[in-house]
Amino acid sequence: MKKRFLFTLIFILFIFSSLSAQQLKSKTKAALLSSLLPGAGEFYSQNNTSALISLASETILWLGYFGFLQEADWAERDYKIYASAYSGSNTTNCSAQYYKDLQHYFSSEEYNNNVEIYARWRLGLTDSQLQSYGLEKWSQEDYDEFRSNNLYQGDNAWKWPSKDIWYRYGELRREKNKFKILAKFTIGAMIVNRVVSMIKAVRSTSKYNQNLSAQRDFSFHINFNPKNEKITFALEKRF
Repeated sequence: MKKRFLFTLIFILFIFSSLSAQQLKSKTKAALLSSLLPGAGEFYSQNNTSALISLASETILWLGYFGFLQEADWAERDYKIYASAYSGSNTTNCSAQYYKDLQHYFSSEEYNNNVEIYARWRLGLTDSQLQSYGLEKWSQEDYDEFRSNNLYQGDNAWKWPSKDIWYRYGELRREKNKFKILAKFTIGAMIVNRVVSMIKAVRSTSKYNQNLSAQRDFSFHINFNPKNEKITFALEKRF
């Protein structure tokens, strides 16, 4: 009974030592882990300080990314409320292009004049001009359809009370664009953080393997055969 207990205990120790034994680590695996999550490859190569820095940077960047998107949503809400209050038009269920036109034109009359000028020019193009521009000839129906689809009339007509109020609307729209651009820069920073983490992970893995190889000049092995209940010991020295 004691003999079996001893063999069982040695066998458990052998399994535990095998599972916890230090092994050479893969640079490819380290780089792949860091590409998925910055810091993971460094944790894998046991460079914990560097891993925490990479992971903290990634966390800050993600918080910044979602923060900028939220700011952009708030800025969009603000300029839509502002347009509804001051443009003199009904902005309910308006398209993104409509809000852009509100920024570019002081009034719908000014915008419509440009539409009319373009429509008359387009209808009056000669065959040689059409060929030169690579355009198809318009019929009267095409002309009427273009005007119908692009002129702002009725509830969609607008006129800003003053240029200062109009300029302020443009500033609010630019606020949204600013935060959208910052969110895109944050994505770029995430890519850079991954590349840096991958480089550090590969270097850390190389250093880890070098240190492990230096520690392996001597190695001691326990081998247990459960069939014949024999234990063998081996001591190796590398040259």
